[in-house]
Amino acid sequence: MNDSADIQSAKAALDNSIESLESGVSKLLSRMKTLEAGANDSEAFREDRAKLAGQLDEMAAQAEAATQRLKAREADFEKLTRDSEAELDRVMNVVRGALERSI
Repeated sequence: MNDSADIQSAKAALDNSIESLESGVSKLLSRMKTLEAGANDSEAFREDRAKLAGQLDEMAAQAEAATQRLKAREADFEKLTRDSEAELDRVMNVVRGALERSI
């Protein structure tokens, strides 16, 4: 009977050890899933950041191109203004000359 009691005791100790091991493994697997989810989220954040950085670069390039177009149009308007002023001066001189001759 002693052997039977020893076997029962060893079996109970083994069962407890197996339960403890299964619990530990289960906790490790749960923690690993949490870490994997965090890693996936982190990767998604990195991908989003890279995508946003690309979009920002594209928008900055578009803004620079728009700025250059506006500068070119401003230069065109300045030239048009100068040309218009010169034409108005010529017309005013012609009108003055006509008025002086008519007096």
